Amino acid sequence: MLTLQRPFPSVQNNDLVSYGGCQTWSDREMIRKCGCGPVAVLDLLHYLTHEGDSLVPQPLAAYNEELRMLCRRYLPLIPYAGINGFVLTIGVNRLFLDRGLPYRAFWAFSGTKLWDRIREMLARDLPVILSVGPNFPAIWRKERLRFYCRRADGCFAPAASTKSHYFTVTGIDEDWLQISSWGRRYFIKRTEYDEFVRKHSTYLFSNLLYIKTTDL
Repeated sequence: MLTLQRPFPSVQNNDLVSYGGCQTWSDREMIRKCGCGPVAVLDLLHYLTHEGDSLVPQPLAAYNEELRMLCRRYLPLIPYAGINGFVLTIGVNRLFLDRGLPYRAFWAFSGTKLWDRIREMLARDLPVILSVGPNFPAIWRKERLRFYCRRADGCFAPAASTKSHYFTVTGIDEDWLQISSWGRRYFIKRTEYDEFVRKHSTYLFSNLLYIKTTDL
């Protein structure tokens, strides 16, 4: 599996250490309900700005303070709806500019290059913010994408499901994506993602934040 080259950011919540941020640990109700996008962006920011091969878990209070700042300045959340890919992209590019980071983000539209773009970004050691969109156009339906965990014997078992959600891809092979969501390491079957988007959603909402390196 092609993975990120360095440890992924984590958060310390008492005796628990997450894999990436966890929106349900926030002290703000709106973030707990629809803050998956800002969490993915904050994890991306931490990964891009950390130097070295080791990464100490961030205290929960400090992480939540940064998360509130991101939502206030860059990633405004709509109650019960969260943030769409276009607004997320604008906020991320403002964040890159303000922090002096040599990157430019684009919200992708086509599904034909999805897996190639994920592989390309991971090969450049860039975490990939990916979304699974809502049911569309039948928004009242309740179809969801399955998340899996890897058991001790190496097999994959269904562990959760979701729609209208952002998460971060940290690894890819021919069959699976390794992801960070809700502070845990999950896996997504690539064929099931494609099937969900094709049958129940659209690549307009189910897509990735594509990041290029720029010259400052």
